[in-house]
Formats: sequence, structure tokens, C-alpha cells
Amino acid sequence: MSRASLNQAIAAGLSLVLDSSAVLAYLAGDELASTPARHLFDDFIRPGRNSGSISSLTVTETLVRPFERAETGALGTVEAFLRQFPNLEIVPVDYAVAREAARVRARTRLPTPDAIILATAIVHGAGALVGNDARWRGAIQELALPISLCLLEEHASPTG
Repeated sequence: MSRASLNQAIAAGLSLVLDSSAVLAYLAGDELASTPARHLFDDFIRPGRNSGSISSLTVTETLVRPFERAETGALGTVEAFLRQFPNLEIVPVDYAVAREAARVRARTRLPTPDAIILATAIVHGAGALVGNDARWRGAIQELALPISLCLLEEHASPTG
């Protein structure tokens, strides 16, 4: 993993919208993207180098596994993370985000959850979208958006 490459990809002060995959990689700790996700959350967002936002859709996606497995300890850990992580805001899917997601989906054919995440970034003026879905690159280009894309796996070492 090149911490320097993550530093170059995400400038200090840039506002970030984080996809569910970034949150899940951080919480899992054992995925290819977990090391760069740990740097992102612990070195960039926690101290306020960058502000982070997640869609309320990400809350739903992040809580599924603990509910499926009926793991109350894991559920509590994830909920504490979502509610209390410094400099991380949960953004609701309001009318403006839903409307923009429809426009994004109509123009790019992204699946609705991905369109909602990208719409969250657009509506809230994020400078970068962080996750692991390369399909966003084409959507961002198609829509000519002033949003950079940071794919965490591109900043990971294959050995973890």
C-alpha cells in the first residue's frame, strides 16, 4: 500500500463522500482495501484533515450483516461507529438527492444504490467520491462532474 499515493489522491481539505464499500472495508479490517480505508478514516477523517459524508443508504448497507448474523456486539460496534465517528456526517436521502439520483441513473444506467451515492456527492458538493466501484469513473466522466474518484484498492498492496 502506498500511503503516499492515497495522500496524493485525496488532498487535505477535500470534502469526501464515502461509499458503503469504504466503510465496510474499514470495519472488516481484513479486505484488500482495509489498509487504505484505515488510513482514510484514522488519518484523514478522524483528525479533520478531510470531512467525510455517507448516505443514509450506507447506514442500511453497513448494518445488514450484523442483523443477518444476529451479532449484538457487532451491531453495537457498527452503530457506535456510524453515530460517533469524528468528522463523519450521515446525509439523508432527501428530495434533492433522490431527484439527482434519478437524473444520474437515467444518464448513466448506474444501479439505484450507486446513483444515490453519486447523487449525494453531487448535491453536497463533495470534491471526491471514495469507494471501490470502478463504474463510477465512467459515470463521473459521462456527467462531466468536478468530482475525483478514489478507489481504495488502487492504494492497497496485494499482500494486505
